[in-house]
Amino acid sequence: MIRKSTLNLKFANKGKLKKLKIIAEEYKRVVNIFIDRLWREQQFIGKFVKDTTVDSWLSACLKQTASKQALSIVKSQRKKKKKSKPTLINLLWNLIQELLK
Repeated sequence: MIRKSTLNLKFANKGKLKKLKIIAEEYKRVVNIFIDRLWREQQFIGKFVKDTTVDSWLSACLKQTASKQALSIVKSQRKKKKKSKPTLINLLWNLIQELLK
């Protein structure tokens, strides 16, 4: 069963939005660190990243989610003829619900 929750930021105050932006930027930075690490190690297969240690104040759950997202981003490059190292530029808002758990 897949559960879905919808978040409405319409009534969030400026302080909460600022904190959410800080968390999202740190999450994006951690994902890009994992992408760099996986690209260097040429790890294009598997279901999870073995080493999720990274210098960050994010929770272990968020680091694990970031590593899984990085692995899926890197795995998407293996089918392309011209492989280039990807980077996460825009954070998808459906990942924000992971941040708010």
